[in-house]
Amino acid sequence: MSSQIVWIGKEKNYNEIEELKNISYGSFNWLWSDADTILFNRDGLEFIGAVIKLNEPITVKMDKIDRGLIEDKFGNIKISEAKNFDCKLSDFTEYYVEDDTILSYSKKWNRINPSTEIKVTEDFSFVLQNEEMMGFVIYKASKHLLPDGIDLVEENNNIKEDLRIKLGGFFEIIERMDDELTQYEESELKGSLKEIYEETLPYSEPAYITLRDTISNVLDYM
Repeated sequence: MSSQIVWIGKEKNYNEIEELKNISYGSFNWLWSDADTILFNRDGLEFIGAVIKLNEPITVKMDKIDRGLIEDKFGNIKISEAKNFDCKLSDFTEYYVEDDTILSYSKKWNRINPSTEIKVTEDFSFVLQNEEMMGFVIYKASKHLLPDGIDLVEENNNIKEDLRIKLGGFFEIIERMDDELTQYEESELKGSLKEIYEETLPYSEPAYITLRDTISNVLDYM
């Protein structure tokens, strides 16, 4: 969470991604550039992994996600034109608190026209329109927060429903930090961050540790 990276696939570090790039088609730009690292197998052209940087700040929505004209499908994705592959999936990122869902999408996506959501895993989907990737969706987002050094989320029933409220509150504070703040307003934001931090102290699950670590990093930055 602290780096706002979404990691999809079996690889657990950048060295493995570098190896994968040797046998893949796709976007080979790293996270600080305009495109994400999204890879397809050279033989069958199937999707095999991605490392995606979320756009910031993340806009908080208190209502449920509006799926609009999105058709659900389950399965894999194949690249149609290897030589022309390029995409940017996260011009905008929204967190829907009630659904605990992250939607991240390109400015090219026309949300009033039909789209297809391909569920690659139980909680992760790509959104396609006109045979192009337009974005992605993460369900149960708060349960997929990972601190440094951990690379797999296990099913955990100890995550409380109010974690998504804390996560939404954190994103709202981060969004406000882009404003011109008075010293008093900045002090208020620090106080709000410390309050969220203290509320997570009783819990030892990775999601809570991640939120605490990220808040500590933000407080150090401020």
